[in-house]
Amino acid sequence: MSNNKSALQAVTPQIIKKKEIRKLTSSQRKVRKFKRDPRSFLVDSKAYIKARKAAYLARAKVGSFSFVILVSLLVVIYFSLIASPRYVSQSQFVIKQASGKGIQLGGLMALGGSSSSTQDALILQGYILSQGMALALDEKIGLKAHYQQDDWDRLSRLEADSTQEAYVEYYQKHVSVNYDAMSEILLVEVQSFDADYSLLVAQTLLSISKKFINSLADDMTQQHLSYAKQDVQRAYNELKKQQINLIDFQNKNSLYNPELQSMALFTAVNKIESSLIEKSTQLKSLQAYLGNDASEIKALGYQIAALKTQLKEEKLRLTNGNMQSLNKISFDFKELELNVVFAGDLYKSALTSLELTRTEAFKNLKYLLVVVKPRLAEEQKYPRRLYSIFTWFTVLLLIYLVGRLVLAIVKEHRE
Repeated sequence: MSNNKSALQAVTPQIIKKKEIRKLTSSQRKVRKFKRDPRSFLVDSKAYIKARKAAYLARAKVGSFSFVILVSLLVVIYFSLIASPRYVSQSQFVIKQASGKGIQLGGLMALGGSSSSTQDALILQGYILSQGMALALDEKIGLKAHYQQDDWDRLSRLEADSTQEAYVEYYQKHVSVNYDAMSEILLVEVQSFDADYSLLVAQTLLSISKKFINSLADDMTQQHLSYAKQDVQRAYNELKKQQINLIDFQNKNSLYNPELQSMALFTAVNKIESSLIEKSTQLKSLQAYLGNDASEIKALGYQIAALKTQLKEEKLRLTNGNMQSLNKISFDFKELELNVVFAGDLYKSALTSLELTRTEAFKNLKYLLVVVKPRLAEEQKYPRRLYSIFTWFTVLLLIYLVGRLVLAIVKEHRE
């Protein structure tokens, strides 16, 4: 009994205490709990629990997006404080021929054809962006060393130990060439890390381009002229050869002009024959009333015999079997003479062709006409800082959204 009584006495104060707590209002209980244990009061409060849940949800959502924010912050820092400025020098030029004429195509033919100026401009465009131009600029003004200077930021400059191919690729990213088909104008834009140096690069590039265009036309012109000169020399050598053959033939046969000499011989033969006929006629008429012993008949007989002998000799000169006949000599001479005339005509034709080639060569000369000369840049053009920052942020945001979408799809398929 004594034990039950003591236990009852121990429980009675707790029961009384609980009854007193129940009689307290909600506000009084919170004040009483805050006084006894402020930390427990804060942890158990609904506001803390809601804030904790909200923070957890926010961290779950913003946790992956913090990467986007961090990278965007680095991009802003780089383009605002670190990125080295690049200055631009521009030039515009057009390629024309000395003749001022190009291939004009109309209608549907124009769709598949191009003028000479267009072809030359496209060739020059390819050359400006080629390895040859990059190496030529490096040789003349040390372009590669400029791009490799430690003064520029590491992301913008060319690596110090870069290869030739890396340098050419870097060069092609910092030089742009645009061709306007309507005006046939080439616009060249050169970037460097110094305004004065950009102007120097643009001027040097323009000078090299002029030499390149001139060399294209000059090489073709020299080839044509060289062939024309060789043709003239061949024709001259042939003419000289034929003339020497003709002179040797004349000296060998002791004749200046066998044709004239042959004509003279024929004339003499004709005269002899005429005289012979005349004397024979006289002889017959005298024989009609004189005897053969008459002096007149004997004299005409002697004359007729002499004319026959002379005629025989002259005819032998034309058709002698032992010696070259005058007809054969005349024929050979005529052939040699025709060869000389023909060689002379070829020589004249070659000279005319040479003059025409020179004229056409002048018409085909190409000129690089500068429309806008390179000028010194007063302010930087690249990098476009705000544009680059916005572009990077947009790209990162798109990557983040696509990544979230992919993860959500994967998670949905797993469930």
